[in-house]
Amino acid sequence: MHNSRMGIIGSTRRAVTAGGILLLVAVTSSCAAQPSATAQSTLEITIKADGSNISARYTLECLSTEASQTSTLPNAPEACEKLDQHPNLVTPTLDPSTACTEIYGGPQRAEVSGVLKGQAIHSEFSRSNGCLISQWNDAEFLFPRGL
Repeated sequence: MHNSRMGIIGSTRRAVTAGGILLLVAVTSSCAAQPSATAQSTLEITIKADGSNISARYTLECLSTEASQTSTLPNAPEACEKLDQHPNLVTPTLDPSTACTEIYGGPQRAEVSGVLKGQAIHSEFSRSNGCLISQWNDAEFLFPRGL
């Protein structure tokens, strides 16, 4: 009887240990899948001042509010701060039912792609109507003036 009792206790300990390991693996895996609020952002910004030919291309690398020295965007420190506070400015959405004024703001176009706080993004900007001009103006900190 003594041996069978030890067998039950030993089996129970192994089951509890195995269950604990599985739980630890599951928790660790789910944590790894979530992007960190301070995840690094690496963006490529392409500007087409005439709407079709690339006139400038910049790289912006941020870790939270800090700009990397490899960033080529002229105002990288300010851009990283703004991105950290308002990441949605570079991933605008427009409700299809929104009525936009038909104001032409110019031929300029820009693309922003890369990884923003751990999430892949690709956004296109233009100035072809009032709604898109507003989106351009919100993200203009990524588009140096004079282009």
